Parts: sequence; C-alpha cells; structure tokens
Amino acid sequence: MNENRPPSRIAVVGGGITGLATAYFLQTQARTRQQPLEVFLIEAGPRLGGKVRTEREDGFLVEGGPDAFLTTKPWALRLCQELGLTDQMVGPQPQNHKTFVLVGGRLRRLPEGVIGLVPTRFGPFLRSDLFSVWGKLRMGLDLLVPPRRDGGDESLGHFVRRRLGREALERLAEPLLAGIYAADADRLSLLATFPRFREMERQHGSLIAGTLAMRRRRPPAPTTPKAPVSRSPFRTLRPGLSALVRTLQARLREAPGVSVILGRRVVEVQRQGTGPAYRLRLAEGPAIEADAAV
Repeated sequence: MNENRPPSRIAVVGGGITGLATAYFLQTQARTRQQPLEVFLIEAGPRLGGKVRTEREDGFLVEGGPDAFLTTKPWALRLCQELGLTDQMVGPQPQNHKTFVLVGGRLRRLPEGVIGLVPTRFGPFLRSDLFSVWGKLRMGLDLLVPPRRDGGDESLGHFVRRRLGREALERLAEPLLAGIYAADADRLSLLATFPRFREMERQHGSLIAGTLAMRRRRPPAPTTPKAPVSRSPFRTLRPGLSALVRTLQARLREAPGVSVILGRRVVEVQRQGTGPAYRLRLAEGPAIEADAAV
C-alpha cells in the first residue's frame, strides 16, 4: 500500500438500512484491501435507520416499520451473521404459525408450505378449503403455462392471474400483499414489487419449479436451544430490528475514516470537471466533495 496515496472519498446519501449497510460494506472492503478510504454517511433526519424503528410500549415490542426479513433473500441473513447477531435471530413459533383468510363469510386457514404465493407442500394444499377444486387445478397449471420471455413489465395482478389463476389472486395474493402495499394488485408493477417472480419464471419456467429450487438451495436456519426450528422464511431479531441498526452504527463509529452527518439534507449533486468527481451541496453547512456518490 502506498502510504502517501490520499484516501478515496465516497459519499453515501441516506442513512436508512441501505445506506448503513453500504457504508459498512465500503469500510469493510477498504480495510480488507488495505486501501485508504473516507466515507461520508449523510442523513437528512435526526436519526439513522430510516423505516426501521423499534419501540417498547407497556412491555410490548412494536415495530414501526418492517418486522422481519426473508431468509430466501440471503443478504440480510449474511449481514446479521457477519455482525454476530445470529444468536439473537428468531423465527415465528411453529405452534403459532397460522394465517387465515376470510372467504365466503368464514375464516379459512392458509395451507402450510405456502412460500410467497406458491404451495410447496402438496398434502396440506390439497386438503385446504381455502381454494376450490378448480382453483387448485388452475394453480397447478403453473407448471405447464408457457413462461413470458420478453422480460417486459406487467401488473402484479395480471402476472398472478396468468400463472396461478383468479382464485390465487383473490384468496392468496391480494390478502397477503395488502399488508405490504395496501394497493390494487392490477396497479402494482411486477418488476418494482416482486422482480424475483419474473426471474423465477425466466429461469425455471414456472413459479412452483422456481420456488422448489430456491427452497433446496436455502441454507439451514440457525437455531439456538431456546429457539425451535421454524420452517418459515421470516426471521427477526429478539430485541427488534433496530438492533441491526444499532450494531451497524456501533461498527461505523469504531471504523476509521467514517463520518456520520445527521440533520443535513443533500439538495444537489454536481459533477465536477477537475478534482473530486462530485460536489454535494447540503441545505446547511459546507458542501462535501467526493470521488463517488451512492
């Protein structure tokens, strides 16, 4: 390493979980490669974490934003493992893992083994009264419906109807997704909300085949003596997801060359012809010059 080489400067705009993870990754890579680096993490608000916020009220733990992450998307899982949070990870208790959908004036239980929108355990699916016989047959036709190859966008509602049928949309997709987006599925972009569904269709030809392949590749869930094995792909942290934010903050505070700037909004990013490539103008205080901006 050239000791006289000036450090590179990278500005990360936004101190939500994405910005925190980005700043952590940058300083970790710089340390591993023994490269000098300055990181500026700039957040307009008074705190880091963005939508991730955990509160305790009358003895209850309440998440103000996301309450879990998916192990089928391994990045959050790997980050928790790298930060030493594995022993704090918990999944839904198997004995309480039940979901009900109101259909025809009755609460009907979602069959076990549904991952995303796809049944992966065929016994519980066939015995379920959530779907009619025709609805089950139509969902099974996902294995035969030709995949769309052009890669273009479509509404989430159109995609689910095309692959799994109308009942799957009305009795499965819309009730489950309402808790995430609270919007009409026919007005939601597939590529903006669930791009992995399109990728599964492209790679495997169907959602069922893609989900089964993904399930086989999934690493075993970490368990502790106090935490029974959960088949659910959802995990959270025992103290709440804000524990992830606090741990990332602590690591960044300890890291040399990392500056966290709170309460300062970036109002303009200018490209420069000489010197550092970018100049970030803030609502208050001096501008920041950086070789790269994220």
